[in-house]
Amino acid sequence: MQGTPVINRAICRQPAKATGRRSMKYRIGGEKLHHTKFKADVGLAKVLSDLTSKGYVPCLPLSEHQPYDIVAVSQSGKVFKLQVKYSALKSNKTVEVRFRTSWADKNGTHTKHYSREQFDYYAVYCPEKEIVLYVRNSPDCPKAIRFEKAANNQKYDVKWAKDYLKLDRESSETIRCTPETVKT
Repeated sequence: MQGTPVINRAICRQPAKATGRRSMKYRIGGEKLHHTKFKADVGLAKVLSDLTSKGYVPCLPLSEHQPYDIVAVSQSGKVFKLQVKYSALKSNKTVEVRFRTSWADKNGTHTKHYSREQFDYYAVYCPEKEIVLYVRNSPDCPKAIRFEKAANNQKYDVKWAKDYLKLDRESSETIRCTPETVKT
């Protein structure tokens, strides 16, 4: 019908078939996507946007075989290597930071823990809060970050989300920044 707007949703979530699983299937057009890869892409896009809005220049490595997903360059030339994570809000109003990577191949499922030298920060995207948290990659980094008061009123050693909204000033490297020139 003419005059009737046509809504074409390029990306849509559809419930999995009645198999008892709670996962969602993602589609672009009519093609199914692997849900963890799709979530990783969403997390990466949100982190790129957040870094840009905070004045960083985000750079993507040419190889996906690096232990980091993004390199962020500050206005002063400090370089931060970031590992992006997508973490849904748990029922206790925390997000969990996973310090590992996992993959599957013909030999089964594999898990590998990250080392301190591989990158500087985890950039954790929480979709329910639409927020990116920057957690330093160190032996004492928190496993859970809290958004709201705990049910047991715990106050000591609580890691609050508001304390992880920006990158610290330390980084592994500094590069010389020069303004780009435009040829006319």
